[in-house]
Parts: sequence; C-alpha cells; structure tokens
Amino acid sequence: MNQPTPIPPQFQLTRMVASLWIPQTLYAAASLGVPDAVAPDGSSSDAVAGAIGADPGAVERLLRAMVGLELCTQADDGRFTLTPLGMCLRADSPDSVRSWVMLMGGDMVWRCWGHLAECIRTGEPAPKLLEGKDTFEWIAAHPAEFAVFDHSMQELTRRAAPAIAAAYDFAGARSVVDVGGGHGALVCGILQKNPALRGVIFDQPHCAPGAAAVAKNAGVADRCEFTAGSFFERVPADADVYLLKSVIHDWNDERSIAILRTCRAALRGDARVVLVEVVVPARPGTSPLDQMIAGTDLNMLVMTGGRERTEAQYKSICEAAGLRINRIIPTATAFSLIEAVA
Repeated sequence: MNQPTPIPPQFQLTRMVASLWIPQTLYAAASLGVPDAVAPDGSSSDAVAGAIGADPGAVERLLRAMVGLELCTQADDGRFTLTPLGMCLRADSPDSVRSWVMLMGGDMVWRCWGHLAECIRTGEPAPKLLEGKDTFEWIAAHPAEFAVFDHSMQELTRRAAPAIAAAYDFAGARSVVDVGGGHGALVCGILQKNPALRGVIFDQPHCAPGAAAVAKNAGVADRCEFTAGSFFERVPADADVYLLKSVIHDWNDERSIAILRTCRAALRGDARVVLVEVVVPARPGTSPLDQMIAGTDLNMLVMTGGRERTEAQYKSICEAAGLRINRIIPTATAFSLIEAVA
C-alpha cells in the first residue's frame, strides 16, 4: 500500500499562513446571505447571484470555494446544495453560528488580530493599543458590532446550555443567578430542565429586552427575571448558585479576582459559584481541542486582555477572592464546570 507523500515543512507553513482565506470565505458567505439564497433542492450560481445582487462569476467562485470547505456540494447539472455544515451558516437554522462567523470575520476582530505581535510584545489587548479604551467600552462604542457580539454569544451558549444543565445537579437549589448572562440563554436552558428552580439574569441594562424575549420563548418567563448592574460592584444576594459562563476568561487576573470577590460577598450558607470555562491542560498538545484552546487563548489576549487558564491558575484566582475550588466537572462540550465555595 502506497504511503502518502509527506508535505515538506516549508509547504506546511505556507499552507498555514494561506489559510486566512477560510475565515474570510465564511464571512463573505454569511454577510452576503449566500447560504440563505441556496434552495433546499439546490441552486445555480446565477440564481444565488441574482438573489443576493452580486456578480455571477464571483459568486460561482465563492460557491466552489465553499465546496472545498465541505459547506456545499455541486451536482452534475451545476446546482449547489448546502451540506449540514453549510446549513449552520443560514440565519434561520436552529444550529446557526452565523453571528459568530460575522463577529470573527468582521472588521472589528480582523483588525485587532492584525496587531497580535504588538499585543504579545506589550501584553495589552488591541482595543487599548488602537484607541486607548477598555475592551467592552470599545465594543459598546461600535453598536452594530456590539449587536453581532451579543447575538453570537447567545448562539454559542444556546448550544452549550443542555450539556451544562445535564452535567450539574441543581437538586436542592431554589435559585440561580446567571452573572454576566447576556440574554439568558444558559439559565433559561437550565430552568427548562429544572422546573422547581428560579433564575435571575444579571447583566447590563441593554440586555433586558433580549433576555425577556429569550425567557418567553423558552417558556420560563414566570420563573426568570432580569436585574441590571455591574459585577464589579455587586451581584444579587441570597441565591444558591452563581453561574459565570465565559466571563472570567475575558479579564486579567486582577479584574477576575475583583469579579469573584463580588460573588463571594453575595454567598450565604452553602451557596456556590460555578464557573463555566475551558480548562487548559497543564501541557499543550496538538489535538483539535488543544488547537482550539490555543486559538481562543490568543483571541482573549488580542480582544479583551483576558486568558484561558489551567486548573492551577483558576485555583489561584479563586483563593485570592476568598473561594475554594470544590470540584471540576467535565461536560459533553469543551467547557468544564468549576464549582467553588466560600
């Protein structure tokens, strides 16, 4: 049996650097509405071009590139049909990650990543280097991008919520606060699985309308309320569980400890804090998960000044905030549940 010819190292590197075409192909397809214009039984490139008002020749080349990425297939008659992977780029798909693609391929993130070397040299996130602003102040100053950011977080959390709800036992808990919960996709998913539980979504005021809509659509509006505020100042008191999903990784150690101290101050009795985060292995590897973690960690460096952390690093910031890690629970996703108590 013939063995595949190994790719010389220099060609491996040139292929890596040339992979910039992939996120921009995804972004172009999503932003132009190409997947939404492909009929269930397939469409010609001319039909797609007509539907989105774009150049027919260029659309055909984009669709051919999408075939190479396994986003669609092309039949003998020339029609293109979306694959299950490509369906995730449609705005109306229940598995849509279109907003995440729009966020990561859009100008805001793309421009920031162009300053990775400077971020590494200084240790500062790109928004501070570019405009001298705190990351979330910077995002808030760009309303269109902020809306995409909000929706992308909802998309990703909606998919992870069932696995998180299945992994953690909320028996005995009466109330849960989703700290920095955005539109509440996580806590609403948890309330659906735990009918005796009440929930609070705690975030900035602009999240209130979206949170109300998500709770209503999930059928838990009668057990879920929204409270506005800053987790650097206070969080609602007297809850049994304080959930923070993908919050701590947004911040450096000093700010993370400040958030955790605020949560610690709210704990009563046997209440606990549960961080929903990716836990970095003590030693890096080369698996797809390792590569995903490495990419996310650098994205935190570039975009927010935060970081992904190892178990030891989470233990350190929790102890500095007056918390003790009780256990770490894996889930069916890349996330782990880091349970901490006073």
